[in-house]
Amino acid sequence: MAEAMRCAVCGEPVDERTSSVCNVCGQRFHLNQRNDAPGKDCGAVWINDQYLALEFACQRCLNEGEPAPPGPKPRVLRPRLGPRKYRKRA
Repeated sequence: MAEAMRCAVCGEPVDERTSSVCNVCGQRFHLNQRNDAPGKDCGAVWINDQYLALEFACQRCLNEGEPAPPGPKPRVLRPRLGPRKYRKRA
């Protein structure tokens, strides 16, 4: 029987749809990937300004202050809501 995956931060069960893998320690943690649905966050995701790639970190690694997530302070990404506005070309 396969062992259920557990969150590295809170220890509760997680599944692949509601979790992510930390880029620092490699452990799985809760991460709500939808803004329109309730969910638990035990970490953060942000865009690396240098590489324009998503980076993930669990709250344990963020609290330890390890140098692994370089760059600006992590911020949670939320999708834009509503239609995009475009400028008319002259």
